[in-house]
Amino acid sequence: MTQTSSASSLVLASKWATSANRRREGLRAAHTQDEAELLDLLTYHLKLKSRQAGGVSPETLKTYTVAVRDFLAFTGPREQPRYAVQSLDEEVVEHYLIQTRQRLRRDHRTEAHLSLGSVSTYLAGVRALYRALTWAGVCQVNPAAQVRAPRDPTPPHTRKRALPNAKVRELFAAAAAQGDPEVAARDGALLTLGVTLGLRASEIVGLDVTDVGLALIELHVRHGKGGKARRIPIPNRALATLQLWLQLRTALQLKGEVPAEQTALLVSFHRGYYGRRLSIRGLRDVVNRYFAQVGLPPDMWGVHTLRRTAGTRLYRQSRDLHVVSDILGHSSVTTSAIYAKLDTQIRRDALSASESLDD
Repeated sequence: MTQTSSASSLVLASKWATSANRRREGLRAAHTQDEAELLDLLTYHLKLKSRQAGGVSPETLKTYTVAVRDFLAFTGPREQPRYAVQSLDEEVVEHYLIQTRQRLRRDHRTEAHLSLGSVSTYLAGVRALYRALTWAGVCQVNPAAQVRAPRDPTPPHTRKRALPNAKVRELFAAAAAQGDPEVAARDGALLTLGVTLGLRASEIVGLDVTDVGLALIELHVRHGKGGKARRIPIPNRALATLQLWLQLRTALQLKGEVPAEQTALLVSFHRGYYGRRLSIRGLRDVVNRYFAQVGLPPDMWGVHTLRRTAGTRLYRQSRDLHVVSDILGHSSVTTSAIYAKLDTQIRRDALSASESLDD
């Protein structure tokens, strides 16, 4: 049986497959605040109705799961809920957002605080849940559809900074200084994929060995955002870094330390996960460890800082947003425009030029 036919069989076997059954089961799940069943309905709906024809990413599912659980904690408790999930209105969703923003203000000094971006993501999860409930016939309208996400008054280029060149050099030096040559080579490769080629976290860990095309000297990103694939030319220094890691990875496989059937480009060296595909969490831990080592403040930590840096450096060299958009896999050139603002060197040069007017 093919993968497509197998997936179709699973869809047909689901309790949500027929309209009468999904309305009955959906009403029961909503009335009892059954988290597991509501999440099952949401997942089924996302996979069946997503624009990518079932290609919804695991990260999206994970994010929406967190959001729905948070929302159900707000409407609950399950034994005596404050709000009925199947019949609440827009004002309740707005009240939920107010409470989440209050948590943002209250917890802003803790490591687990909610950013305004998180609040917007939670709203997206609630919207997705109610799209599924409306589709199932549980609700007549989506009460979250017209609710506006909060806007952060701070400009994105101020909140989301890119790394200066000196810090990029320090990151690569820190990776090269690792005592274990295999760890050093892998970490140099993952930093290169982020800060030079501009890949997202999910794209980095999703790469297979065969995606590094040495014959044409290009990287094949098969599973980009929105299911879009792209091919990125590999510059010389990045190519040397990737080749070194591929050589050492092959040696590890020949020694049996990485399973022969393992196709992932980047593997974990963490005890208990050794030789498995590096996870997004593992990638994040590696990158943040280097960020801390070179003295970057916590608000700059995160794999996406590497991608922002890549976009900024690409724009600085090309001054062409179309080039930036193509390499980073943006759906619109408008999305790439932020990298022009992230380049602090442009603003520094402009200020220096303005000073010269007084000479």
